[in-house]
Amino acid sequence: MDHHNYRARLFHILHKPSRSNAATRYINYFLAAAILINCAAVALETVPTIEEPNKLFFHFLEVFSTSLFIVEYLLRVWVCVEQERFANPITGRIRYALQPLPLLDLLVILTFWAPWDFRFLRIFRLTRLLRVLNLEELDHSFKSISHALARRKHLLIVSILMMVITAYCFAALLYVVEHQAQPDKFSSIPETLWWAIVTLTTIGYGDITPVTPMGKFLSGGIVLIGIGIFALPTAIMTAAILEAGADRQKKDCPHCGMELGQD
Repeated sequence: MDHHNYRARLFHILHKPSRSNAATRYINYFLAAAILINCAAVALETVPTIEEPNKLFFHFLEVFSTSLFIVEYLLRVWVCVEQERFANPITGRIRYALQPLPLLDLLVILTFWAPWDFRFLRIFRLTRLLRVLNLEELDHSFKSISHALARRKHLLIVSILMMVITAYCFAALLYVVEHQAQPDKFSSIPETLWWAIVTLTTIGYGDITPVTPMGKFLSGGIVLIGIGIFALPTAIMTAAILEAGADRQKKDCPHCGMELGQD
């Protein structure tokens, strides 16, 4: 098998997996299993009674998995030129590497050397294997929800901006009202901002509570307003999910192209 045929075959295994191809299934099943085992290992390593006696095993697993992901990433970059939009051997591969999923793959690899443990991000790599794992409907649903959320991105941005403005204003007000009465607790606006955020999200922060009448009045207003302001992004996302579900159920007439089930 020549160089180009081998690259094309590997491209279909990694980038366009098909359940009808046995090699494709087994390779992607293996990758999915490696990702799941990694995520389970990351969780188990946080249990001292499990991590201490198995340090060598966890280290070997991490080295093996990182090496596997490096090889997979390099192969994906190598074969991506089989796609027309990435056909250029240099700029095409660079543009491919800057796509969201390849960037995620690279981030997963770099977690091995990161000062913070972000290995849990490897679970997101399963999304590219949904088609091979007999989860095509789930894959389509993810895409539908993503598209629906993208159509509402401006609403989400505005609602998040309102949340930030509201939290900041209430933090500043509480600092002005409560600082003299409780300088150790409401010591600064950033410190008060944490209290405002947990109060607006109705989580509560029992160690810091207003004691002045005006402070109590403002905190009551914060809770009431927080229910509405912080619920906006959730409402927008819920509407997007419902819209995505409705879009998935729509079917077009094969003869006229009109949507069926419409009045």
